[in-house]
Amino acid sequence: MAGVGICVAFLVIFHRPILLAIGRRIVLQYAAKENLRANFRVEGNPFSHVTIRNLHAAAIGPSSYESIDIDYLYLDYSLLGYARHGLPRLFNDVEARSANIVLNPSKAPLRPRPPHPQLKLPRFFPEGLRATDTTLIVRNQPYDFVVGHADLELNPRTPGELRIETLQLPSGDTWSRISGQTSYTNKNLIVRDLNLSDQEQLHFLQVDASQIDANYLAANINCTVGRGQISASAALTETKSSLDTQLHLAAQKVAAEALNKFLVIPENYLTGEIERLNLDGAGVIEAPRTWSGTMSLQMSDVHRPAFAEATAGRRPDRERARPNTARLHDSVPPLVKMISCGFTCSSAASLSRASSTAARASRPAACTLDGLPKCRPRYGSMASRAASHSGVVAL
Repeated sequence: MAGVGICVAFLVIFHRPILLAIGRRIVLQYAAKENLRANFRVEGNPFSHVTIRNLHAAAIGPSSYESIDIDYLYLDYSLLGYARHGLPRLFNDVEARSANIVLNPSKAPLRPRPPHPQLKLPRFFPEGLRATDTTLIVRNQPYDFVVGHADLELNPRTPGELRIETLQLPSGDTWSRISGQTSYTNKNLIVRDLNLSDQEQLHFLQVDASQIDANYLAANINCTVGRGQISASAALTETKSSLDTQLHLAAQKVAAEALNKFLVIPENYLTGEIERLNLDGAGVIEAPRTWSGTMSLQMSDVHRPAFAEATAGRRPDRERARPNTARLHDSVPPLVKMISCGFTCSSAASLSRASSTAARASRPAACTLDGLPKCRPRYGSMASRAASHSGVVAL
């Protein structure tokens, strides 16, 4: 009994350095699993808060983390909240100063993929967050994605601000000295009036994690892109096996080429103008067969080489002056649930039938049966021209 008492007394007196050393060892082991060599200094009370100083980590093998450098990191947490509600209630306040994080997804180690991987909602939503002089770089082609020297304050009691010294997209487009207003009441993150330029403006961005304890997360965005308006909303519910998703997207008068840089696709991949787009869908996020919904799209001035070759010689000169217009219509009755999405180009089929009709009409003796009506060649030619002027894409 005396030995046990001595051990308890020793732990009570020296518990802080012992527990901090144990925690440091755990962090180093986790870093080693990610092929990182790390070094840092830790201090504080391991039961409520810790301060990490001069954190430096670098990849020593295949790793999605190229480097992590943080001068100061303060974590205030609740072990009781974590025991009752999990990760969403672990962190009370987080503060980081002079952080530089470089990620390289292409260098991630090859690991066996689980036969049924389960998607989960993000869980890191502290009660408050403050980041000063933070830089995030994600390696990409042809250029890196960069958020340089950013300051972010998320205070549940007062409005905050987001300031970014440099923002660079993988397309190479760069903006400097941009800022917006933030609020963070009850883990409901809102960013307002983040203006990149006259044609690219983020009016409203919301990530609502107020119901994350109930496995529910919602997001909304309203922005100006290519002189047009885009709004979108998504609601995610985590189940035992996946994420149930509800999605809505609307756009009006958007220059399609302005979307290329934000979607990380080739510069001239999208062209023309999106006159109107409406999309509503719901389903399990990684199971396409479960999705159902409706979509309507109207575009004009679409110029794609593939389209030009397919329609060459089919339109008279007076018709070519008209803008190209594509319309997508629901191809199922209103009460029929659409299970899978597909595109059917009926104009090509109509053109084939019309051309075949014209060919048969021009050679009446080659295929004539008694009792059938007599067709003149001009009717088939007219049908062929009409089919080449109109197209409907079914969804």
